Amino acid sequence: MANKIIYLDNAATTLVNPEVLDSYNKTKTQYFANPSSIHISGQESSRLLSKAREQILSLLNVNDDELIFTSGATEANNLAIKGYALRYQNRGKHLITTVIEHPSVLEAFKQLEDNFGFEVTYLPINKNGAIDINDLKNAIRKDTILVSIMAVNNEIGSINNINEISNLLNDYPLIAFHSDVTQGIGKINLPYEKMDMFSFSGHKIHGLNSSGALIKRKKIELLPLISGGGQENNFRSGTNDVALAVSLAKAMRLSISSLDHNFAKIKQFSEVLLTYLKENPSLYEINSFDNPYIVNFSSLTKKASVVVESLSTRGIMVSSVSACHAKKEPISYVIKALGKSDELAHNTIRVSFSSDNNIEDVNALIFNLKNINKELV
Repeated sequence: MANKIIYLDNAATTLVNPEVLDSYNKTKTQYFANPSSIHISGQESSRLLSKAREQILSLLNVNDDELIFTSGATEANNLAIKGYALRYQNRGKHLITTVIEHPSVLEAFKQLEDNFGFEVTYLPINKNGAIDINDLKNAIRKDTILVSIMAVNNEIGSINNINEISNLLNDYPLIAFHSDVTQGIGKINLPYEKMDMFSFSGHKIHGLNSSGALIKRKKIELLPLISGGGQENNFRSGTNDVALAVSLAKAMRLSISSLDHNFAKIKQFSEVLLTYLKENPSLYEINSFDNPYIVNFSSLTKKASVVVESLSTRGIMVSSVSACHAKKEPISYVIKALGKSDELAHNTIRVSFSSDNNIEDVNALIFNLKNINKELV
């Protein structure tokens, strides 16, 4: 244990799969030419880029859609939300999202409110951490043009009913439905074909940082956020990194092909941890739901930051609030949205699993949580 790091913060990022890294390195050295160049080497890079694009669309059964490679879900979310809202603002300036979205979604909507005159409705969540479909239905107005609702929450793992949301929005052809699927892709089955746009990152599924994509229906136009040479069908200019695109396709193929096996494996881990937490109601309150990849709980007797730090010194890596805003925000707005107290929202601990983990990791976490509760005053 002294020489081993037990990494249980996979919702923040995952260890790159060696096969993905190998694919990246080989592509980077063999197909380094700019895919926009017209010479033979450039054409070879262009063909490989197109193949990676086609593979990803095929894996998700959305072959008729359009894929835009990005630097990750943050950029993809911004392109989808701001790009769509600004492109179609002549149809209306009302937008809908939820109170528990990732900061890259919430901040994009806030910018549209503060600087471009849009009005945003932020849907609450129910006791299961998901939206109520009636709240969405009641929020829709004649001037609503975009709904953005995440598939899986990054802090508590709650899952929204994408089928139900999509079926409702089918009655509103002028409203586009976008979803941040970052915490769900490659982990749970999702109806990608029912979304107008969806965003994701590679580094959550053992891919590389700075790889991601926005997938949208071909009929949807976006106002580009990055202008330049017209790459990615003029939606995202800049020289393509072919190796990153290939590595993303590889990471997705590996994760999707083992989705059911990994889910069953990780469910065993979460059940063991949840059993311990439930057996100690005076020490912990569980905040997460029926998603084995993320177990979120509040510490009732110790400061979460102290517990996280103590675990870290013992070689066990977990998180308190989302890594994307951990240094800015000492309180979890997601836990607050569940109707829980400030104290509980201040003391959240998130354990997030991946296929790299094993049952020994879970047992070590529980063993050390027990010791920390005995030792810390």
